[in-house]
Amino acid sequence: MKVLVIGAGVGGLACAIGLRAAGHEVEVFEHADQLRTGGNGMILWPNGTGILGEFGVSLDGLGTRLDRSVQLAQDGSPLGEADWTEVAEYYQASVRLVRRGRLVERLAESLPADVVRFGARCVSAETRGTGDQARAVATFADGTEVVGDVLIGADGHRSAVRRHLLGDHPAAHTGWATWHGVTALPVPLTSGHEVNAFGGPAGWVALHPVGEGLLFWAFETPWTDGELVPPGALGDEPEPGRTQSAAANLRARFAGFPHPVPELLEVIEDQDVGLFPHVMHRAPRRWGEGRVVLVGDAAHVVPPRVAQGVNQALEDAWVLSGLLRESGDPAALLKRYATVRKPKIRALWMVAKMADNDFGGKVLRTVAKVGRQASPRAQKRNFRYFSNYLSQKSKNMRELARDTA
Repeated sequence: MKVLVIGAGVGGLACAIGLRAAGHEVEVFEHADQLRTGGNGMILWPNGTGILGEFGVSLDGLGTRLDRSVQLAQDGSPLGEADWTEVAEYYQASVRLVRRGRLVERLAESLPADVVRFGARCVSAETRGTGDQARAVATFADGTEVVGDVLIGADGHRSAVRRHLLGDHPAAHTGWATWHGVTALPVPLTSGHEVNAFGGPAGWVALHPVGEGLLFWAFETPWTDGELVPPGALGDEPEPGRTQSAAANLRARFAGFPHPVPELLEVIEDQDVGLFPHVMHRAPRRWGEGRVVLVGDAAHVVPPRVAQGVNQALEDAWVLSGLLRESGDPAALLKRYATVRKPKIRALWMVAKMADNDFGGKVLRTVAKVGRQASPRAQKRNFRYFSNYLSQKSKNMRELARDTA
């Protein structure tokens, strides 16, 4: 089959790799003039690294290993911690801390140079014809059309493909935003293998290494659409100490947080601070129509607190490319893909909805503490709630153990 992929982010490139391995002809169309290599630091959990391994994408030199995460209150008192080494060993797939841009580059390196077409802005996608004569058609801003057997919308949460299929219902702001960047900060955490997270009335701070001598940092604060700088110190009335300097506002708001937050705040400047508003799509009932389907953030964007966005895009690519190895009506196979993925995304959506507000976050932390959800046994189980890949891998391991008993 000829498969058209709209969007050259993680989900689109991973789909291209998986589908080419399944024997399909693939073309990727990206509206930007080059690869978009900006974005957050992120965690690749065992589902993400396992899928990349199955796709033949090398992790050598990509980011750094994650062994442990620690949560502290604003005053430094412990809230919880988790050891990830046993989970990685159980699933035989590492946990890694990486920069989004480096992963995009690594995925692109796994494809022939002529697979991705840049400067191609898709404005609509549809199925024309019926039955065996049905085809997927992408229309671009310059008026050109490209025809394929299947079209995959991997064009992010502002997806033109989603809008054309499901109507103009943009992802909703949650009322929070992340102010983030990477810095070469000479502290032990930068060369370590753990995530530090700090929470309090001012907001949340997450810090972790991403390799190359760099520390990723993220400050989460309440946010209103249109704000370009973070709020300042708590308690300042009527506007909470907001200046036009993002770095100054962060220093005022997060003053007094534990090491190494003060050291970081001393060195970051306004040009280092990026803005990432938290948005969510409602998990859609329909993921596509006919020969057209959605993957990644185009289908199910969630805020970064659940640390699963990129992993779920890889899950989509893995399930979809596996199903499209089978013979049969492509439209029916796309429906099966959505049916397989929906339960995992619904479970993730419920957790994400709770995690992105103060009350819900407290409930989740309480449940985790009472239910011992940080234990390695619970972690192994919990990953399967959100992962088709790890659910299948666990099933395979159980069957192998039974057969060799």
